[in-house]
Amino acid sequence: MHTRITGGPPGTGVPLGSLPLPARLTPMFEGVSAEMPLLRAGALVWPAMNEVPEHRYGRVVAAQLADLAIRRHLWLSYGSEYAGPSGLVVSRHPDAPEPTVPEEALLLDVVLGRAQSVRLAGRTDGRSWDRLTELIHRRMKADGLAWNRWDRHRTRRLLLRMRRWMRAYAAQDLPWEADPRLHLAGYPYAVLFNIENGPGAWPTPPDDDVYLPSLLPVACTMAINGPPPPGERG
Repeated sequence: MHTRITGGPPGTGVPLGSLPLPARLTPMFEGVSAEMPLLRAGALVWPAMNEVPEHRYGRVVAAQLADLAIRRHLWLSYGSEYAGPSGLVVSRHPDAPEPTVPEEALLLDVVLGRAQSVRLAGRTDGRSWDRLTELIHRRMKADGLAWNRWDRHRTRRLLLRMRRWMRAYAAQDLPWEADPRLHLAGYPYAVLFNIENGPGAWPTPPDDDVYLPSLLPVACTMAINGPPPPGERG
């Protein structure tokens, strides 16, 4: 992964850090996406997340759901009427491709089960979320990214460098139309790094292209930290 996302264009010998921000970020988005899902990237940057600990998992899950929505595995809505984060609904896309990444497949199962649509904040089965956590860590260990491995620390530094460059790019306050492809590729990482809302936010896709509600991390946190369903307490 290090060589995939840190060099300039093939054959140029140009350090990535000397290129304009869009030219730096494009290969980083492509390289990280090719190497790991958002869930795994989130586990790597967990200690450095700008979020209170009990909200971090919700933000990681929100980033992955945003990515799945962009890739047309699902869509997000507030149903017939807006009810804040507790009313956010996740629905299967009718033409969704079969997920091939184990973490993504399990996340879809945890959130949707066999249903076509669910209220996200109501998916409070803690055992299922724990199962997802265990799979993420198993997959990281299999990739040589265990806690005490040098590759883990190096990859985390690369992700945090990407966060720094994304913040610098977002601070320019460019419109979506300035570079739709770059902005769409970066949006799930903007959710992960908590730069999708507020001043200096990453450009947000038009709702007509893909609806990515700003309260998605809140709804995910409600699902993960909420009380278990009746009959599963204690």
